[in-house]
Amino acid sequence: MSFSARQPATVTLREAVTTVCRDRAWWLHCLGYGGAATTLIGLPLAAGFVMESVDNSRRGFPTPLPPWSDPSTRYLAGLLALLIDITFFVFPAILGALLSFCVGITLVLGARGPDPTLVMLWIMLLTTPLPIGLFLSSVAPVARLRFADEGRIEKALSRDVLHWALRPDVRPTLVRARLISLPTYLPALGLMAMAGGLLRFTFPGQGVLLLAIVWLMMAALVFAHLVVVQIYVATERQLGS
Repeated sequence: MSFSARQPATVTLREAVTTVCRDRAWWLHCLGYGGAATTLIGLPLAAGFVMESVDNSRRGFPTPLPPWSDPSTRYLAGLLALLIDITFFVFPAILGALLSFCVGITLVLGARGPDPTLVMLWIMLLTTPLPIGLFLSSVAPVARLRFADEGRIEKALSRDVLHWALRPDVRPTLVRARLISLPTYLPALGLMAMAGGLLRFTFPGQGVLLLAIVWLMMAALVFAHLVVVQIYVATERQLGS
């Protein structure tokens, strides 16, 4: 997959949401795959569903949400898609956290006994830049597009993807696409905050309510990823495939 920079306007968030909601059963898809993702074991199934929507969108289908199909194939595609996310986001975040932990321990055990505020500042400075930078640079969505295009996971995980996403003539467009996509995660973040607030209390039926909120949160994440697919497929066309 090769690109050359162009300048047409990218798709708006409203247009991306409209495309996803064009399928009248979009909410059933989100609830169903959100429920599967809630079990964690079914998370690859939800990721595979999103990957199939990437392929449908790249082919120009008016309703890009794929119908129910072979779960084994979808599950395998989802595992590979999750591997992309782990490589380009989760692993760097864990690496940054380990590095900050080591620095924090070193400061705490220092002879002068540093201010806890200073320790937290060091942890934030070492933990956040790498995952946030990779998130904004859109490396994972680009890798998913390449995987959908070529069907070869080794190509999607290669350094070429990172190098291309960081090219000066490409980076601003990808950062713009990422910024456009950020509001899609707000419902899931709101539900996550709600679940965290409920953990502060104890009342009958709390477990059932928490499970329902987590289910809705995962469904909201599935919807967010479907919308993000539309934004990045449009960005791929904007850059020129």
